[in-house]
Amino acid sequence: MRYSFIELKAKPLVSSFSKIWILFISFVSILLILFGFFLLFKIHSYKINTIKTRNDRILLEKKINNKDAYMEYLLRQKSLGEEIYTRNTLLKDSMKNLFDLVPDKITLSRVIIKKDSLIIYGKTPTKDTFNFLLSAPLKSIFNTSNTMFYLSKNGWYNFVSTNKIAQTDGFSE
Repeated sequence: MRYSFIELKAKPLVSSFSKIWILFISFVSILLILFGFFLLFKIHSYKINTIKTRNDRILLEKKINNKDAYMEYLLRQKSLGEEIYTRNTLLKDSMKNLFDLVPDKITLSRVIIKKDSLIIYGKTPTKDTFNFLLSAPLKSIFNTSNTMFYLSKNGWYNFVSTNKIAQTDGFSE
């Protein structure tokens, strides 16, 4: 016995509209899970990069400290070189002045320059020539000036002149 004019159709357990919603919800859930894994991967990657960056920074700081120490060494060497150059220039000027001071009649054989003394070896025709032409300027420069003469075979005098500057507390080169 039938009470309906249409045939019976089997009714699905879940409607097609519900299937679309379930499919959409599961798709969005999978996307959210994947996005969560992506975020976890990125967080882990950032932590590793942070550690690597810290280690790199420490290495760079060590390199900077080494470069700074080397720069200080170079600056000390430069100042030392400049000081030596200045001393050499002063010594060169002093030697030039000394040789300009020596008259043509006096021949020098050896000159020894120390920090506070000057020793001159040479020949002069007479003691008076040495005393008037070279001894007077040396006495004006040095505090003590002693000269010893030796008569040579040719009639000239060999001399050794020792000249010293007395060091005082306030005196510096």
